[in-house]
Amino acid sequence: MALVKKTIELDQNQINRIKIALKAKSEKEAINEVLKRFDTDLQLAEVILKNAGSFEFDEV
Repeated sequence: MALVKKTIELDQNQINRIKIALKAKSEKEAINEVLKRFDTDLQLAEVILKNAGSFEFDEV
């Protein structure tokens, strides 16, 4: 994982809720976990959609 330093504006209330929900030790840990989970979901969706509509069924 390549880490880069960014200066961005984020919703502090959202960060606080996410940090508590994930029981993260830091805001950085919470944000990185959310990004990781979203990326995993995105990759899974891409694999699923890649094959969508490609199934062939034989009529019985």
